[in-house]
Amino acid sequence: MKWLLPLFIATSTVSCSDEIDQPLADCPTLQNYSEAFLNSDFYEGWRHLQRGSYPREHCQAATPYFLEGVENDAVFELSTLYLDFCSETPNVDALNHSSIYHSKRLTNGIDYDEFKWVLDLALCNSPVEQYALGKMLHDGFVTDQDTEKGIYFLSLAAHQDHIQAQVALANALVEIDEHDIAARWLQKARSHGGQTFAGLNLSPNTTK
Repeated sequence: MKWLLPLFIATSTVSCSDEIDQPLADCPTLQNYSEAFLNSDFYEGWRHLQRGSYPREHCQAATPYFLEGVENDAVFELSTLYLDFCSETPNVDALNHSSIYHSKRLTNGIDYDEFKWVLDLALCNSPVEQYALGKMLHDGFVTDQDTEKGIYFLSLAAHQDHIQAQVALANALVEIDEHDIAARWLQKARSHGGQTFAGLNLSPNTTK
């Protein structure tokens, strides 16, 4: 599978850029997913979110489905990331078990339907999947490492106020010596309630 993601992005980014402003409900190619995935609690929770005029509007209605979804190995990863996305502050308990968040395979790993979903939705301007794809590309998890593309997708998610993406983007920018920009993203994450910055190592000049 490692060869799939860079090739997919290289051949798909241009065509999907025309679709980036479309409503998210039009984006998944549903025939690509298993019946079990489309009948999952995660997918039902995601459908609730699509009824809103902004990404978090219906999080209260969607959250119970994501809580059920974390009990299902096949949708654990997406349910966890969306559960965190819908929390007012970073959901550390949920993220502690996320393979994408930690960039290593943990107990559940990433199901094939989840992997396809991340690719599909990241190219359709969905911040949770943009964060997930950015993390995987930047850290070389599941796919070959590509720092530039990783920062690109993290930036897309960060601009949509995804707190974990803002923190991950700050980390990535520090690694390429963009300390001033990293500090601005870190401050933005803090203003949105992001108080946990595991592994963030900004220089003293960037935190003033």
